[in-house]
Amino acid sequence: MMLKQTLIAAALGLMIAAPAAQAAVKAYNFNGSFDSGHFNGESFIGTFQFDDAPLTGIGEEWLSVDSLLMSLLGNPFSLANADAPTEVTFSNGQFLGLSYSATTTNIGFSVLPGYASLGESFIAYDTNLGSSGAGDIIYAPVPEPSDWMLMLAGLGLVGCMAARYRKA
Repeated sequence: MMLKQTLIAAALGLMIAAPAAQAAVKAYNFNGSFDSGHFNGESFIGTFQFDDAPLTGIGEEWLSVDSLLMSLLGNPFSLANADAPTEVTFSNGQFLGLSYSATTTNIGFSVLPGYASLGESFIAYDTNLGSSGAGDIIYAPVPEPSDWMLMLAGLGLVGCMAARYRKA
């Protein structure tokens, strides 16, 4: 009986989740720190959004970034500061990271996606004094409100099933 209830709950969960799997605006947070050069130990943080509707999941794909905010060495950066088009890179539907470059009077830096995996993505910089360095980036997708609602609904179903099981 418990197995049957679990299978029914799983099927309901899949039916509820199906509409949420459609293409939508995706948001990511990212952060990291430099591990070499003059700015060794300095950290950065940022967030960006893009629409994944054009994503086919086949081959190499680049999607435009709709918004970006970043804090690096105490300075704010956005799409307005970009030296080149800002894009996210995918390979066969797998997110590989952000491509963003900006230059100030003191430093030029680039956020670079991985070639074959997200773990290869990094940030690199050069200063006007000839110093350079690099660091790793950690990306975290921002859950959509519908994802939170789906998770809460699933937990509610599991709670109801557990309560009914205890009564029986």
